[in-house]
Amino acid sequence: MKNFYTILILFFVSPKILFSQYTDEKLQSVLLTAREQDLVVENSRMMQEEYIYHASLIADKLLLIDPESCNYNYRRAYLYLELSSDYIKALPLLEKAVVDVDENFDMYSANEKSAPIDALFHLARCYHLIHNIDKAEEYFNRFLKETLNGSPLIPYAKLFLKQCAVARKVISEPKKYRVKNIGNIVNTNAPEYSPVISLDGSALYFTSRRMWEDSASYKFREPLKNKLPEDIYVSYLDFDSTWMSPTKLEFCDPEQYEATIAVSSDERKIYVYQDITGGGDIYYSDFSSNKFGELEMFRGKKVNTKYWETHCTVTPDGLNMYFTSDRPGGFGGRDIYRVVKMSDGTWSEPQNLGPTINTPFDEESPFIAIDNKTLYFSSNGDKSMGGFDVFLTIRDENNIWSNPINLGYPLNSANDDLFYTTTVNGLKGYLTSFRPDGYGEKDVYEIENDFLGLKQIAVFKGKIKTVDKKAFPEDMSITVSCLDCGDGLQRKVFPNIRNGLFYSSLEPCRQYELVFTHSNGEKEFYKELVSTSCDKKFDEIYREVLLDVDKMEVFKYDTTRIVINNVEVKVGEDLGKVININPIYFDFDKFNILGEAAVELDKIIEIMNEFPKMEIELGSHTDCRGKAVYNDWLSQQRALSSVNYIKAKIVNPERIFGKGYGERKISNGCICEGKTEKKQYAKYTKEQHQANRRTEFVILKLKLE
Repeated sequence: MKNFYTILILFFVSPKILFSQYTDEKLQSVLLTAREQDLVVENSRMMQEEYIYHASLIADKLLLIDPESCNYNYRRAYLYLELSSDYIKALPLLEKAVVDVDENFDMYSANEKSAPIDALFHLARCYHLIHNIDKAEEYFNRFLKETLNGSPLIPYAKLFLKQCAVARKVISEPKKYRVKNIGNIVNTNAPEYSPVISLDGSALYFTSRRMWEDSASYKFREPLKNKLPEDIYVSYLDFDSTWMSPTKLEFCDPEQYEATIAVSSDERKIYVYQDITGGGDIYYSDFSSNKFGELEMFRGKKVNTKYWETHCTVTPDGLNMYFTSDRPGGFGGRDIYRVVKMSDGTWSEPQNLGPTINTPFDEESPFIAIDNKTLYFSSNGDKSMGGFDVFLTIRDENNIWSNPINLGYPLNSANDDLFYTTTVNGLKGYLTSFRPDGYGEKDVYEIENDFLGLKQIAVFKGKIKTVDKKAFPEDMSITVSCLDCGDGLQRKVFPNIRNGLFYSSLEPCRQYELVFTHSNGEKEFYKELVSTSCDKKFDEIYREVLLDVDKMEVFKYDTTRIVINNVEVKVGEDLGKVININPIYFDFDKFNILGEAAVELDKIIEIMNEFPKMEIELGSHTDCRGKAVYNDWLSQQRALSSVNYIKAKIVNPERIFGKGYGERKISNGCICEGKTEKKQYAKYTKEQHQANRRTEFVILKLKLE
C-alpha cells in the first residue's frame, strides 16, 4: 500500500543512469545552465533512480519555465506526494494537470505539455484525503475508465473507492472525540510519529527526524529523500499540562535509524525498531542507573526473521507480546502475531491472530491495554475510511477476538492514522497523522473521549515516595497475588524509577495480597490485603507509600478525613460546601475566570497548599440551555480554566484535575426538555440557571505526612 506513488516510475523507458554520480554542486550547476529538454531528462532519470528530493528541485525549475504545463504541474505534485505525502500542496497542481491528460504521455520530452492518465488517480486521492468524497469518487471512476488495462494503480483505485464509501458513512456519523495537535514543542516541520504514552500520561516517547542540536546527524541523511535519520525522544508533561522540550534518548546514534515501538508499564524497558540486518527487527533497551542502556536485539523464538518485523506491544504483566510481520504464511501483507512467555522465561513460537483481525491488506501498530485483552491496531483494508485506520478488538475468556470496530471519525481520517496508544483508563490516547493543522509531514495528536474507557477491570495503582526525597532501591518490587482466583495467579510489579508510580491490572470481585520487597525480593517491608469491587465498572485501588529508605520502613497514616477550621472534611465531600467558599459561577456561554471567581479559587489554593497531599476533582457544570454536546464542551473548558488557574499556584499541581459534566447534574430541577424553543427554558429565572453554572471541589484523597 505505501508505494503506489512510485509505481509510475517502473514505466519509464529511458536508459538507467546512477544518480549517485551527481554531487549537490553539479545539480546546482544543472539547474543554472541546462536547457529545458536536459532538465526534463535529468528529472525523469532521478525519478527512475528514486532520488525524489533532487528530482523535486528540478521540477521546481521546470515549473518556473512553464507554470501552465500540465506535465510540469503533474511532476511537482507527484513529487510532493512521494517526498512527504503533502496532498495539500499537491492538490492545486493536480487540478491544473488534469486539464489535459494523454494516455500516450511522453515522460522524456520537453514538448510534452499533457499529463499522464495517472494524474486522475492522484487527484482523486488528494480529494479523498481532504474528505471531498464526491470529487474523489468522480476522479477514481474517471481514472478507471480512461487508464490502460494492466495499470498497477487499478486495484488501488478500486480499494480507495470502497474506502470512500466507508468515509462517507463515518464522517456523517462523527464520534465524540476531541482531537488536538499537541503543539510545536513536540511537533516540528520534520516528521514526528510513533508516539507511546506512559500509563499515567506524564511521559510521551516518540520518533522524530529533526536535526541533532550539534548537527551530527546531518551527514547521515538518506540519499533518496534527503531526510534525516530517525531518533527517539521523550517529553514530560509539565505542571501546567503542557509538554516540555523533548530529550533524545541516550542510545540514539547519528548514523543509525531508531524508531519507537513500545514502552513497558514501568518505563524500565523501551522497544525499538531498527533496520540493521536488512529486514527490519525489534530491539529493546533497559533503563538502569537513570539512563537507557545500549540496544539489544529481541531474542524471542522466531520473532525477528529475515522478513519485516515493524512493531510490537507487550502486556503490562510482561507475559504476552503482539508484533507485526510480513513473513510468509499470513493472511495478507503485514499481520499481527502473538508470543507468550513460558514459565522458564523463554518465549513460545509465534501464532497468527487469525482472519478475524488480519486481512488481505496490512495490519500495523498493535497496542494492548492494561486489561490484557483490549487491542488497538491499524489496518488499511476495505473497512478503513482511507489509508490506515485505528480499530479495536477485545479478547474474551475463550481467547476469541471480537470483530474489530473502526473507531470512527474524527479519530480516524482518510489519511494514515497509526500508532495509537492510551493512558491507563483508555479515555486519552495519542496517534500519528498528517492533517491540515500540522507542523510537518507527520505530527502527534492527542485524542480524548468519554466512551472508550475500560470495563470490568480493577487497576492497582500506587506511588512510592521517600522521606527527604531519597532515591528508592531500583530492585524494589510489589508482588501481587490473587488469593481466590483458583490458579495461584501471581505477578511482580516494579515502580517507575522516574516518578515512583506502579500499576497492575486486577480481576473484579477478588481478594489480593500485596507484598512490598527489596533486595530482589529477598526482604519484605510491607504487606496488605485488598479486595476489588464486584460491579462491572472501572475500579481503581490507589496506595501511596511513604518510605524511609535508610530503615526501609513504611509510614502509615489516616487517608479518609482531616479537620479544617474546626470542620471535619471527608473524602467524597465538596470542599466548597463544608468550608466558607462561595459558589464559582460563570457568565452564560463563557469560560473565562472572573474577578470574583479568582477570589474563591484562591481559597482553594490556600487549603491545597496547607494540605499538600489532598487530591481534588474540580467538576464544572452548565445550565440546561444550549445543546448537550456543546454544554459538555463548555463545561470542560470551564473546568480546565479553573484547574489551570489553581495548578499555577499550588505545590504538587498534579493533585487536581478538571471534569466537565455539562447539564448532566442539574441541581435544582431546572431542566430544558426538548431544547427546541426558548419558551421551554424561559419559565426558569436567571438566578435558577446561574445556580447550575457552578464549580464543585470533590475531595478524592487525603494523605497526611
